[in-house]
Amino acid sequence: MIRKLLGASFLAALMLSMAAAAMPAAGGVLRRHRLILPTPPLPHALAVDEREWAVVPSESVIAAGADTFEVYDRGQDAHNLTIQGPITSSGPGPIRGQAWLQSGGSATIVANLPAGRYKLYCSMFAGTPQSHEKLGMHALITVR
Repeated sequence: MIRKLLGASFLAALMLSMAAAAMPAAGGVLRRHRLILPTPPLPHALAVDEREWAVVPSESVIAAGADTFEVYDRGQDAHNLTIQGPITSSGPGPIRGQAWLQSGGSATIVANLPAGRYKLYCSMFAGTPQSHEKLGMHALITVR
C-alpha cells in the first residue's frame, strides 16, 4: 500500500539516503551531534500589558543593559507603569522608568538596568486604599 502511495523510486531513494546517513564519515568515525544546545541570548525588550488589576510582562528574565519596555493599557481605566529596582535587602531601589497611559494607549520606556530583581507596578493612588499596586497591579522580573 505504501509503495503504491509513494512510488517505488521514491522508496528506493529514501532507503538509500537512510543507509548513507548511517555510514561513518570519510575518516571512518561516526560524527556526534551536540546533545546540549547553547542557551539563546536573553532579550533586551519586552511587552507589558496592564489591565484592572494585573501587570503582565511578556518575559520574566531579560538581559542587563539598555532594555525597552513596550507598555499597553488594555484596561478601562488610566494606568501607569513604574520600574523600580534592583530590589535588595535594604529596600526596593530607585525608580528606573515610568510612563502614564490612558485606556487603550501605549508607551515605550527605555531603561538602563543592571542585574537584579525589579518590580513593575502601577503607582496610581499610592498610599491610599485605592492603590492600584495593592489591588494587584504588580509583577517581578529578573535582569541578568
